[in-house]
Amino acid sequence: MSNATPPLSEAQKLNPNPPEQSVEDINTEKREAIWDEHLKNRNLLFQNHPLDYLFLEVTRACNLSCAYCGSSCGQKPQREELSIGEWIEFIRQVAQDFKPEDVMVAVTGGEPLTKVGVFELFQELHNLGFHYGMVSNACLLDADVARRLVEVGMDSLSLSMDAPPPMNDRLRGDGTSLAVFRAVEALHQAGYAGTLEIISTITTPAVPYLDQMRALVSSMRVPNWRVAPVMPVGRAARRPDLVPGPVEIRQIMEFVLAARGDDFIPTPEMSEEGYLGNRFEGNVRPYLCQCRAGISIAGIMCDGRIGACPELGDAFVQGHIKTDRFKDVWRDRYQLFRDRGWMKRGPCTECEQFQRCQGGAMHLYDNPDSETLRCLYLLAKEGGG
Repeated sequence: MSNATPPLSEAQKLNPNPPEQSVEDINTEKREAIWDEHLKNRNLLFQNHPLDYLFLEVTRACNLSCAYCGSSCGQKPQREELSIGEWIEFIRQVAQDFKPEDVMVAVTGGEPLTKVGVFELFQELHNLGFHYGMVSNACLLDADVARRLVEVGMDSLSLSMDAPPPMNDRLRGDGTSLAVFRAVEALHQAGYAGTLEIISTITTPAVPYLDQMRALVSSMRVPNWRVAPVMPVGRAARRPDLVPGPVEIRQIMEFVLAARGDDFIPTPEMSEEGYLGNRFEGNVRPYLCQCRAGISIAGIMCDGRIGACPELGDAFVQGHIKTDRFKDVWRDRYQLFRDRGWMKRGPCTECEQFQRCQGGAMHLYDNPDSETLRCLYLLAKEGGG
């Protein structure tokens, strides 16, 4: 699943008071002071690497098969997956080694609701004191599931919908739009009081529908909307027709910038993917660029391998929960994540913004010997004419 991250309120720790003005509009001295403070805080985070976000990719099975899925999910699991009992044993270990109240757990997939016993995991996360959320395509989220999510104290829920119907159904499958409508209504009826968000993975065909999509999210009474240009990873790497180019990237970013300046709800938020330039940094999302994979974010893959965000490949695996205690791996490994000088190659070699960007998002590298798959900063400059 692409961009499989529930709402990241703690992301604002690095920039808790983002500038009200565009960084482009303020004077150079003030702009440099904002960045100096941000980089100082980010460097401390790299040194101390406190765990505050943990992905649990409970399955790679999914009842959909989107053409641009970053995890290439399908109807069957891709590997031998951990059982729910093993997942529960693991989170109990994490609760022993870390403070549960300091760690947000993101249950992802695939589609988590296809995992037999997943509500047992939800209940245990709640019992242990973790804040936790889930990303879902909503197809299995009926009234009974909504009621159970309220009962197990789920803190945040992100539902995937990329465009208004019928475009969304063309992109994700017949009936997927109706499933989201029904799921949102079921959650409202069940009295769900956690954070509710729509995530829109924006492919090229969806770009013209951004205004309509915002109005649709508003009509569903969903207050949070995340906009994420599809990444050229997983199945999307084989579908260049779906991956936005420079003109579309610029259109997406200009749309989000303008929408964040009005009073209409929802206020869209751009996904994290590296430095975006003075016009957009601190304005299309409520923080400055800060890929925290391996810094304050870790992840466990469906088969127990220890990594960071779900889209990262085998080259970034740091261990396995069946042979390593996660606490020790987090403390002693992740060097590739915490010293990113290796990213300064290809288009990053001579880039004057490397200090701010640090090579962008980790999920845009196939391995530590590769170049970044794309740079939104350069694409937006090119798309702006």
